[in-house]
Amino acid sequence: DFWEIGWGGAEVEVDEQTGQVRVLKLIVSSDFGRMIHEAACRGQDEGGAMMGLGQALFETIHYDGDVPINSTPLTYRVPLSTDLPDEFISISQEQGQGRGPFGSKGGGEGGILPIASAIANAVHDAVGVRITDLPMTPEKVLAALDRQKSTKK
Repeated sequence: DFWEIGWGGAEVEVDEQTGQVRVLKLIVSSDFGRMIHEAACRGQDEGGAMMGLGQALFETIHYDGDVPINSTPLTYRVPLSTDLPDEFISISQEQGQGRGPFGSKGGGEGGILPIASAIANAVHDAVGVRITDLPMTPEKVLAALDRQKSTKK
């Protein structure tokens, strides 16, 4: 019986020739109620942000009929260390309102949810297209850019 509060922000660059989105800066912040172990909380926050990055840009299951064709660790794309932005800021908050021991509450989940929308908004800020279908693959970015160009004609 607890709820998570988190927020995130992102700065990206978009290659308009390939549709590739590169995250330059990522900021994440979650409320842990009261942190019992600060380093562990920060790790949960940062891990959650990386999960959000995966949802935003990479993670999807491809099927051949009803059979998943990319369901192994070698074929399912998750964020790698090379996908980490150059600037990654984690701000752990303590609002002291958790129902757990010493006022703590779950951590990590609050850092997952805002990241995809932060990256999508950063893409919109960078190139003026709004992408609402995750993940924001290069193909989807290029299609959105093409639609934008055709409506300007």
